[in-house]
Amino acid sequence: MISSLFHSPHPLIVGNAPLVGVLDLPGTHERPPLRLFFPADTTIATNNNSVVSRRKLKPASYFVNNRVAYVLQGFAHIAFARHTTKLHRFILRPLLWLFSFIFPARWLKIPDTVLVTKENISAVKYHATNENTSSNKSQSLVMFSHGLTGTGEENSIFCTALAKRGYVVASLHHRDGSSSRVPMSDGSCQYYKHFPTGEEYSPKHRLQQVHVRANELLYCTKWMMGEKETLSDNDNNEEHAQLILDQIRPSLSKDNIHATGFSYGAATVSLAATLEPKRYKSAVLLDPWLHIDFSSKGIEFDFPPEAFGHEWPSQAKADNGNGNGNDDKEKIGLNIPSIIINSSQFAGYKKLYGATIKLAQRTKAKLHVLPETTHQNFCDTVFWLPRRLGKKLFGLGNANGYDSYCEIVTLTNKFLEDHS
Repeated sequence: MISSLFHSPHPLIVGNAPLVGVLDLPGTHERPPLRLFFPADTTIATNNNSVVSRRKLKPASYFVNNRVAYVLQGFAHIAFARHTTKLHRFILRPLLWLFSFIFPARWLKIPDTVLVTKENISAVKYHATNENTSSNKSQSLVMFSHGLTGTGEENSIFCTALAKRGYVVASLHHRDGSSSRVPMSDGSCQYYKHFPTGEEYSPKHRLQQVHVRANELLYCTKWMMGEKETLSDNDNNEEHAQLILDQIRPSLSKDNIHATGFSYGAATVSLAATLEPKRYKSAVLLDPWLHIDFSSKGIEFDFPPEAFGHEWPSQAKADNGNGNGNDDKEKIGLNIPSIIINSSQFAGYKKLYGATIKLAQRTKAKLHVLPETTHQNFCDTVFWLPRRLGKKLFGLGNANGYDSYCEIVTLTNKFLEDHS
């Protein structure tokens, strides 16, 4: 009875891997937090002559450390009151803590996963899904960038579905001010940064921010590959995390890295792949945000402009002093195999969809529009609440939420198979 109230993600999580390991990596001074999804298996292992209990192999939650209340506080900071106000501190925060205990996402688990911890590491191992992985380094790495106000955790089913099919997936939690709330390496938290609007609006803010995001994505890609310049004593990975990384890194192929992103994350991917076109083999753009329109100030441009082969708008260059500092090779634009999967909501915004078509034509990307879907159909929200309630609260489209999500995963997987 209870299960029938929710969309189950279980049928989406199929593939050659026995299960999916989920490893949460806190951020360091140099690197933002990462959530790693990888093909995994369990093994009978002993620790001090005692078999590790299977009951310790707990599945992963949708949110790191099940911090649903933290995520809700981040959204409250964006939508209702800044986290520094008395309203937020003394009213919203206590209410959200209480609400988090009845919010279904707190209690739901991601099927076919195991959360890797220091207590169960002796029973979990990386499962190379390619028979020749150890000798040919043929395992594919998929990097994922979340959307504006996201946390890197709202697309866990998408990442899990790819990992079950054999990909190693690393989801970033950006700390540039675009996340609703992100834990920092010093123990503090950074909330979403509200940029000036009205007469004080300047396009340089988003242009600078997307560069920070793109550089974070590129840095984390190099870190996942174990490139020396990104490894330092400041990593201080816990022993269980380092054991998994030591198993995974030797299998990864530098020629088989794919960049994926949702919304602002898709814009981030398009810029990162433009800045370093040889870094990624392909790009998956999920309902991308590719146009900025501030008509009241006469500001309008495709975003990020570098992906379209353009320079920064003149006002942004003037505000920024010396411009964007791009060299000629960056003006080529996005030029790797790509797929764009769009919601009908975003396809209904004429200027935004015009930019999407323009980028698709430029890169010869496959462009798919999912009928009767909204932006939120691309997140895990479809699985968090009972079907009808979720549709009303999260503004999902008239399309069946599960079927739409299934198509997103299917299209992505087919594209990655064709380009791996």
